[in-house]
Amino acid sequence: MSLSVNGIVIDARRVADEIDQHRDAADPEAAAQRALVSRELLRQRARDLRLLAEDGGTSDDAVVDALFTRDVQVRRPTEAECRTYFHDHAGQFRVGDKVQASHILFALSAGVPLSSTLGRAQSALDAVLAEPTSFETVAQAMSDCPSGRSGGSLGMLARGSGAPEFELVLFCGDRLGVLPRLVNTRYGFHVVRIERRVKGRMPPFERVAERIAAQLYEQARARALRHYVALLADAAEISGANDENDDACDWSESEEPKRVQ
Repeated sequence: MSLSVNGIVIDARRVADEIDQHRDAADPEAAAQRALVSRELLRQRARDLRLLAEDGGTSDDAVVDALFTRDVQVRRPTEAECRTYFHDHAGQFRVGDKVQASHILFALSAGVPLSSTLGRAQSALDAVLAEPTSFETVAQAMSDCPSGRSGGSLGMLARGSGAPEFELVLFCGDRLGVLPRLVNTRYGFHVVRIERRVKGRMPPFERVAERIAAQLYEQARARALRHYVALLADAAEISGANDENDDACDWSESEEPKRVQ
């Protein structure tokens, strides 16, 4: 069945192209469909409100901003909320943090099903959690990273030296040893072990206040947009979504649409 939103068909080629943007999702096809449906819902709402220029020249971001101005109010965080976040997430703001870590990488490949790569990664994680001393041996045998030859060692890492999504896990909290869950990045799935942490120094709140306020606002905006899309979906006729139960599809779990094309 073709994917459609209120009678507007989203062809299979668009879904196939979109899947490449969601290779790290548990179900890339379903994630691609949700993203495309979300964008179509927003585009249709913008047209209903006459927010799209007749010549199609209205930018994607401008359309979303206009929809928010018209239909959604997002509150700016207070200073107290920003200070609370600063103290509760100190690891994000310390300057000079370093982490000594190792990993076992299971790289994503266009010729290998995602489920197969994920299964291999999970099996490796289960093995090293059951027997932590086997980490180096498993890395040498299975890692797709050149570091596997040295047991997966990445050495001492400073902030800014790796993928942001990888660093978010490395520098969060005080945990040492093998992390209990796989770390998912643009490169694939990682089994990660943290051997040592060197804490840096905390900057004054005033130096990062604007950054925190912007971050909290964007998080609130993303939540509001997901809720807004869910409301639009409730009033729409959507067919062809590749979910186990189309009627139960929770569009509030969709990621923030990247584009309103």
